[in-house]
Amino acid sequence: MKELTITIPVKSFKKFDNPYDSKAMAAKYQFFVNVADIPSEWLEWLSVNPREQKLTTDVARDIAKSLRSSKKNFHVLNRGILLSAEEVTFDNKEKMATIKFLNPNMHGIVDGGHTYRQILKYQEEINPIYEKYVQVEVITSFDSIEELAEARNNSVAVDDKSIEELRGTFDPIKRIIENQRIQGEKYFDRISFRQNEFWGNKDVNNIIDVREIISIINMFNPILYDPMTPIHPIQSYTGKAASLNKFLKMSPLGVKEEDPEYRNAVIEKLTKIIPDIFKLWDDIEVNFAKVSKELNRRYGSKPYSNYGKDNVKKISMFSNVEMDYTVPKGIMYPVVGAFRALVCERDGQYDWTISPFNVWDEKKEQIVTSVLESSAQFGNSPDKLGKSTLLWDSLYNMILIYRITNEMKNS
Repeated sequence: MKELTITIPVKSFKKFDNPYDSKAMAAKYQFFVNVADIPSEWLEWLSVNPREQKLTTDVARDIAKSLRSSKKNFHVLNRGILLSAEEVTFDNKEKMATIKFLNPNMHGIVDGGHTYRQILKYQEEINPIYEKYVQVEVITSFDSIEELAEARNNSVAVDDKSIEELRGTFDPIKRIIENQRIQGEKYFDRISFRQNEFWGNKDVNNIIDVREIISIINMFNPILYDPMTPIHPIQSYTGKAASLNKFLKMSPLGVKEEDPEYRNAVIEKLTKIIPDIFKLWDDIEVNFAKVSKELNRRYGSKPYSNYGKDNVKKISMFSNVEMDYTVPKGIMYPVVGAFRALVCERDGQYDWTISPFNVWDEKKEQIVTSVLESSAQFGNSPDKLGKSTLLWDSLYNMILIYRITNEMKNS
């Protein structure tokens, strides 16, 4: 993206020098702009905003209502638009401000994206009925854009994943899976890394929250859950926000502070198995009900299978293929999580002691039987299954015993 320099008429222009150093480049500018003069070119400079703009929220509707009101108080009631920019200059004679953007990762609309988009919609109307002004605030030379975004985006809470996306926290995982396909489906293109990311995009369905991705990876992370101990990653099922927090706070033993470099190094060591984890999930999700049918276990009679319910769309999470049955996550997490017993460290990288796909193929009937018997005991409640230490124990021990037996045969 090329740099952008826009000159607009403004009122009440004020510059606030850095209070610690008046000669420093970092400064703050405030002024009012007629909404008719707000430039549409800023639409391409929204990547520094941690949330996508969803115009059907109550907040967005209130902004639109205020814009179309005859009252002359929009500039007072609305928080305005916050920009991060390289430079701001002001022509006092012409009352024109010039704002310069250079880097799309540092410059653009940090806060006020909903206000900005509603203003653009208002401009589309033939000669907007009422003259309105919006406050524009510009920060220059600020070196931590994610910190600024986190501080300012708090009128409607920005979820943690959006802030972490700005920080580049998910970049190591992105590099591992961005070109991966499962049954021909590039699932990376459906992962939501920011709040409201795919809102309004009818071409994207079956969206995957990045916190789900993190929760699944966590189960196989030996730093968080030693694969040789029965301390089960039940939290991956019960709390996506807590799982993200656990991931973020990953640090060397005895160190309390977050250590991004250490965290990235751990993810790097997981490079080989991460794509397999999601393929394994898909293999189990797509085939679980088929195995049950082969065993005459009547999976379709379970209320959570949603069999025959045309109003419930049953699609596999990663391959995005339509299925006849739903396999709840209360089943998926303990089943997939059991395969962490196969993780080992080899040549400085995490690897499988034996192919998880071969183990699933060997043990699938026993696994499905164990799950369905537990389901009956818990009143066919997937949530109780997902939280059952007994089920996690049973499945984990099944896979661990298979691993140990296999190692003994080959020793």
